[in-house]
Amino acid sequence: MKVLRYPIFGITCCFVSGIVVDFYTKPDTTILFIALAISFVLFCVCYGYSNRHFIQQNYFGLSVYLLSFLSGSFAHQLHYAPNKHGHYSHYLLNDGHYPIRGVITERLKTSASFEKYLFKVSEINHQKANGTLLLYAPKTIVLPKPVIGSEILLYDAVAAVPKNRNPFQFNYADYMAKRNVFHQMYLNRDNFIVIGYSNTITRRIAAYRDRLLEGFEKHHFKPETQHIINALVLGQRQDMDSQTVSAYADAGAAHILAISGLHIALLYGILLFLTKPLKRIKNGKTLQLLIPIVLLWFYALLTGFSASVVRSVTMLSFLSFGLFLNRSANSFQGILVSLLLLVAIKPNFVFDIGFQLSYMAVFAIISLQTIFQKIRLPKNPILRYLIGIVWVSFAAQVGVLPLCLYYFHQIPLLFIASNLVVLPMTTLILTLGILLTILNFIPGNLILFLGKVLSFLIETMNAYISWIASFRSLTLRNLSFNTELLFVLYIVMIALFLWFRKRTPIRLMGLLSTLILLQITYWFTLYMIRNKEELVVFHQQQHTLITIKTNNHIKVYSNDSCITKNRNLQSYRSGLFYPEIQQHPLRNMLFYNDQKILIVDRDGIYDVIQNPDIVVLINHPKINLDRLIGLVQPKLILADGTNYKRETARWEVSCRKTKIPFYATGKKGFFSIASIN
Repeated sequence: MKVLRYPIFGITCCFVSGIVVDFYTKPDTTILFIALAISFVLFCVCYGYSNRHFIQQNYFGLSVYLLSFLSGSFAHQLHYAPNKHGHYSHYLLNDGHYPIRGVITERLKTSASFEKYLFKVSEINHQKANGTLLLYAPKTIVLPKPVIGSEILLYDAVAAVPKNRNPFQFNYADYMAKRNVFHQMYLNRDNFIVIGYSNTITRRIAAYRDRLLEGFEKHHFKPETQHIINALVLGQRQDMDSQTVSAYADAGAAHILAISGLHIALLYGILLFLTKPLKRIKNGKTLQLLIPIVLLWFYALLTGFSASVVRSVTMLSFLSFGLFLNRSANSFQGILVSLLLLVAIKPNFVFDIGFQLSYMAVFAIISLQTIFQKIRLPKNPILRYLIGIVWVSFAAQVGVLPLCLYYFHQIPLLFIASNLVVLPMTTLILTLGILLTILNFIPGNLILFLGKVLSFLIETMNAYISWIASFRSLTLRNLSFNTELLFVLYIVMIALFLWFRKRTPIRLMGLLSTLILLQITYWFTLYMIRNKEELVVFHQQQHTLITIKTNNHIKVYSNDSCITKNRNLQSYRSGLFYPEIQQHPLRNMLFYNDQKILIVDRDGIYDVIQNPDIVVLINHPKINLDRLIGLVQPKLILADGTNYKRETARWEVSCRKTKIPFYATGKKGFFSIASIN
């Protein structure tokens, strides 16, 4: 694999590593700047000495990689929003209400009750500020259209984006932090007013995009059909229902629902076909390169420069330039340059799941293309096309397999069957959808007929996906996987690919060594997990759930008769690589590591003789908490999700008066006490 020997590969890896290290360690900016300056001087010195030698010296390469690593860290420091002067977080006080002025810049995926937006702050508490908030708007509130670009003045409290409520679940706070969003606010009918509209290109594009989508109203599509059109044609998948998304994910075709490298490649292929006659004229080959790329960037502008579209168009632009030069090596280098350019402009792209999936899929497709070229294909063009689809689907799935295990913990085994039908249909749907987007404003029966054809294609594709997803036993779910296994599995895959390319004894030994490393990593992970003891109080509204983990066993305390099917418990077991469970009824007193835990339920009956260390309040007990504190003097009082919010707030006030620590799972998520054997 020659790409591993290219300098751009090492530079890109070091730059990305610097971003990741900076995100998780948050070093001091001044110290990092000094280190960067020293590394730059070292690079200049090494460069000067290396020019005196015909063969490049190793120390020069090391200085380049060190400079790349620190440059990545410093780039993230510059883009980390709280580091910027005037960020709104510098003006926040505890439990304060603030007048905040700003502009809605982006609409996010909706929930059952709320619309979600990104809100760019321009002023807080009458002081100029910057930064982005997550804004929740109840669906009962109708904001003027277009919503994007609306300038709003609101007055309310700013709260931190909540973390995952239970262990090993999706951490929304971490996800938003990687987008430089750390706090949220809620709109209601009385806390905001729309004071105007920003006259920016973003608002104009949003208004034009909404007008294009309104053009489909004449066809009276079903909601699920319109949502597919919105997602495929203009990248607006915020209204996509969870059932449709789940079906496509189970069928291994979730990439269809978001404009990604697949859709951009399809558009690029269509544009190449349409511009093919240009080859007959002078400089026609250059025009055939530039015209599709320019049109794709215009399309990216129309979709609002969403992250998935920008990365796909950028990657394809560099890839097409490499192919234009008729050098396969340039394909890899073009992709690496596009990756480096994107993360230099926006370092947080590194943490975007779609960004990772896109690049790993493309790397796998290009890498395995050399193997595919050795296969003797049939002369029938239809069979060649179908075999090509199967191979591309297989290569892409291989490339993203470790990431799918890490993020989604499942593998759809029928991904080839789904993509074999869906990819050709997507080509037709995308082509017809774009054509209708342009022609919708022309009256005539032909447009309505094309709309019926489009609706039929989408409904057929949805029905096929639902049928594939119905084979639930052919989707491996809840697979345990962690970061260490992710990296080691990619090392194994690279070693396997190198051995396929050239089957030498050295490469075979390397492959076997990586397989041994994978097993060692797996068993070490199990060893570390099994030597960790932990008590967890989950956040649940219906039934209290408390677990005590020791070695490879979990004692589950709950009065829920169906607790083994509980999603929170299943996620917890999956994260711990499926230890055995023992179900027990909930008790009034639990013991963990010499700590006594008193559980006070709805009846409000408790025994103070045991002198408990922790008091857990469940099912809104009718008690006088001040009296309980006076009798027991616990080290901590905890209220789980089965209590009323107003009761929890009242208990928190009582604990604050008596200076007893109070923990509410409704605010802080699950409670855990962990120890290592």
